[in-house]
Amino acid sequence: MASFKYVVKDRSGKTSQGFIEAANMGEAAAKLRQDNYFIVQLGPADKKSAVLTKSAKQQTQENSVRGKVNLKDKIFFTKQFYVMLRAGMGMIVCLNNLYEQTENLYLRHIITEIRKDVESGVPLSTALAKFPKVFNGMFVNMIEAGEASGKLDLSLQRLNDFFEREYNLKKKIIGALIYPAIICVVAVAVVIILLTFVVPTFVNIFADSGAQLPGITRALVMVSDILRNYWYLLMVFVIGLGLVYKVMGNNPKGREKLDQFWINFPQVGDLIEKVVISRFARTLATLLDSGVPLLQSLEIVQRAVSNAVIARGIRHAATSVNQGTGLARPLLESGVFPVMVPQMVAIGEDTGDINHMLEEVADYYDKEVSYALENLTAMIEPLIIVGLGGVVAFIVAAIMLPMFDISTGATLR
Repeated sequence: MASFKYVVKDRSGKTSQGFIEAANMGEAAAKLRQDNYFIVQLGPADKKSAVLTKSAKQQTQENSVRGKVNLKDKIFFTKQFYVMLRAGMGMIVCLNNLYEQTENLYLRHIITEIRKDVESGVPLSTALAKFPKVFNGMFVNMIEAGEASGKLDLSLQRLNDFFEREYNLKKKIIGALIYPAIICVVAVAVVIILLTFVVPTFVNIFADSGAQLPGITRALVMVSDILRNYWYLLMVFVIGLGLVYKVMGNNPKGREKLDQFWINFPQVGDLIEKVVISRFARTLATLLDSGVPLLQSLEIVQRAVSNAVIARGIRHAATSVNQGTGLARPLLESGVFPVMVPQMVAIGEDTGDINHMLEEVADYYDKEVSYALENLTAMIEPLIIVGLGGVVAFIVAAIMLPMFDISTGATLR
């Protein structure tokens, strides 16, 4: 039998420490869990717990770095964390290992700060809440629910599943749209080259001939002159549009108008709606599965969805739920959710299995997103090709008509 030193918390949050005899660390962890303790730290009694030792250079790098923690980083963080907790490792040991395994310098800095808080007796959820740009309300509340129930590893596993689905969906959308985007960029580049380099050469020929140019050619020459001589005004116009869009996006009413516009946009709006509803259902199901109360979950989901129109519908539902009604009816009354969503929620409320019904909704809309992407890409590619063909045909016609007139005039003379 070996001796292990532990630091644990009971259900009231009181911290205690001591020694326990067991055949191995896994058995020691199991004994502590049987006594309803939450393990903060667990390690061999004859060895000091692994401590983060950093050089001055490393410390300076971490303190100065201000980076971004992306979905892949969160997937790694939650995956490794729950696997180590499930293996019986203590909280501090897990954080030490996460620090060593993480390549993102900013995340390493955050883990260091979290570890300091946890060592001083601060709950993990409170330590995570100090970094809202990395760990949002959903993350923090699920960790808090896991701490309260003594099932932190399960909460982390659910978060990991959620982030993996989010990442796969995002990857699917980007992968489907990248080819049409490349075609679009190439098409615009071809048109710009034709207008700025090819057309001016023919303009000089037309000027030397003194021929009367047809209307289509004069229009082409005007567009070419604007592009060559006033390109900076076009840049100002584009930047101005971008600034207006950004200002509207930062204003609640403006954001809702923009989101309403995109939802009503043909084909694109259908895809956006399906993505947002899938995220709504998946996030709400994950929160409820972790034991977060419905009203609190709705408030978190409202902030998590990326569309102000859907968020308005969730706010309406949250207000009604707070007044004592069920969830299905206000979702239907909001007018922003397809009928299937409140119907599935109603079935879940009747059967007492709303979490499962929300998962079914999310799975259904994930598949619908795939179909919508296929339809969108199938439509965009030929449209771009036809559009480019039309522009090239216009340019060729504008150039060839006066050339034909010039050659005909020369023949007649």
